[in-house]
Amino acid sequence: MAGQHRDPPTDRVGRPAGLRRRGHAGRSVRCRTGLANLALLVVLLVTGCQEPTREPASVEATIEARVVATVIAFQLRNPTATPQPAPTPIPTVTLTPIRAATPTPRLIGALTEIPLPTPTPAPTGLTQTVSHVVGAVVAINTPAGTGSGFFFEDGLVMTNAHVVSDYLRATVVSKFNGINLGITGTVIGVDEELDIAVIEVSKNPERPTLKFGDSRTTQLAEDVLVIGFPLSNILGEAISVSKGIISSKRNIDGVEMIQVDAATNPGNSGGPLVNSQGKVIGMVTLKIVNEVANRFFEGTGIAIASNAIQDRLPSLLEE
Repeated sequence: MAGQHRDPPTDRVGRPAGLRRRGHAGRSVRCRTGLANLALLVVLLVTGCQEPTREPASVEATIEARVVATVIAFQLRNPTATPQPAPTPIPTVTLTPIRAATPTPRLIGALTEIPLPTPTPAPTGLTQTVSHVVGAVVAINTPAGTGSGFFFEDGLVMTNAHVVSDYLRATVVSKFNGINLGITGTVIGVDEELDIAVIEVSKNPERPTLKFGDSRTTQLAEDVLVIGFPLSNILGEAISVSKGIISSKRNIDGVEMIQVDAATNPGNSGGPLVNSQGKVIGMVTLKIVNEVANRFFEGTGIAIASNAIQDRLPSLLEE
């Protein structure tokens, strides 16, 4: 048995027993090393928590002073390098319009409406002209025949001398309030040379009258109207209106005449020739007759100019 070989003793994990003891010794060394390191860390921590000495603070102040001096020197050498302050912006003011206050209306006093006079409208257009004129145009009846005439003053009728002929009285037929009224009038003046006559009847201020116009201002091709009672013995006593123009202005036997192309027939003699304003610029007196054919020339009515009538009228009324 003395010569018998024995395995060295092992621990529970199969390691040699001697190795186990060395393992305990290694752990002891490591433990001591860790404690030493821990102690050193504590010393460092304690040292770091202490207040710093004044010497490092003096060093930092010195460095700061040098930096400031360097900056000041640089600025002195480069004055334009100093940044200029930004200009202060000009404040902008937004103007808000203020509405003017609307004054409150006040009633100062009761206003009384004053009626204005209504002016008599002048005739405009041929239709209005005719309605204004026809009331003053009349039919003239004598034993010698019939003709036309017109009131130029209240109670005074103008017609042709050949219409009344030698008679001292004539019947004047006028329409008043829509009714044809026959009034017996007296022939107070006759001018056979000019072929004009005046008949006087009772006055009536409600009866319309016509005004004379200036025949010298008339123009060729000017619109005119012939109004009267032509062919009344055939067609009856109905007023007739024919429209035409001034074809010519003539002087016949020293008398100023106006030639028109409006229809004129027996019975129109003594009727007024009016312009577009309703004023009398002439009085129908005759037609041109073709003696060879014993016929009238159509479209050649002749009227005595109004200026010629007005020139003779004063002496005619004095008779």
